[in-house]
Amino acid sequence: MSTATWPLSDPRVRGAVGTGALFLAVQALALLVTPRLAGRGVQYGDGGGTALIPLVAGLALGTVLALGVARWGVSPSLLRGLTTLSLSVSVWFVGTAFLGPVGGVVPAAVAAVAVARSASLPVRNLVAVVAVAGAAGVFGASLGPRYAAVALVVVAGYDAYSVYYSGHMVELADTSARLELPTAFVVPSDDGFDATSASVDSSTSSAAPSATLLGAGDALFPALLAASTQAHTATIQVVGGGPPLGLAPATVGAVAGGFAGFLVLQVFVQRRGGVHAGLPPIVAGALLGWLLAGGASFV
Repeated sequence: MSTATWPLSDPRVRGAVGTGALFLAVQALALLVTPRLAGRGVQYGDGGGTALIPLVAGLALGTVLALGVARWGVSPSLLRGLTTLSLSVSVWFVGTAFLGPVGGVVPAAVAAVAVARSASLPVRNLVAVVAVAGAAGVFGASLGPRYAAVALVVVAGYDAYSVYYSGHMVELADTSARLELPTAFVVPSDDGFDATSASVDSSTSSAAPSATLLGAGDALFPALLAASTQAHTATIQVVGGGPPLGLAPATVGAVAGGFAGFLVLQVFVQRRGGVHAGLPPIVAGALLGWLLAGGASFV
């Protein structure tokens, strides 16, 4: 097969395939983690809206600190330290799900060291996958599906506002890229891509090796909805051979719909370039798939 006919020879395809694989890895790991965390009682609240408080507080604090570094001279060390702590705690949730609270300290410590030493892109992407899945798992176990759905609608609107109107989401992404923080998934599209000097606008420059970026939140929130649905489904309806891997139909719908939204986003981004809000199409797909597959019963 000639190079010209091999799909992965196209950098746009490589970027979409790579970020798509990371997106699905988050969904799968979150669904493995959530029932184990719920079984251990590791969650915020009992399925009501209480868990929205730490979720919103964490997102707000991260936003303020990143903007502080970008605009107001706040020490980058403070942002790096708190981000490392946050990622380590999220990794600890995953470790706790499989190894228990004490055993979970080991992967959390490994993640902290990896972030502190500015590891290679594959390692940073791995830390991001595990941390995002851990956050989705604990909040999925904590939030009832209706509250998770409301959270998705709100963050999708905020994402669109912060990218297309205020523009501060681009500043946040640039700050994280400069500090080499694993708060986004980065898949190089061209040879020679240098992650240490990249910005979110690198994909629009034909003069420099480029990469495809996907924000951590773009994978977090659809995974949160799927995890919440799975954790709070009392009885899984068996149709024919039953749902795949013992997953509730609405859970499968949320994952499939979110991935469909991701594909729509990639077609748009790879054809037009530039920076775009990822959550609106991804959330729309996740919610539509969730509702059509039975999520309406939670509303």
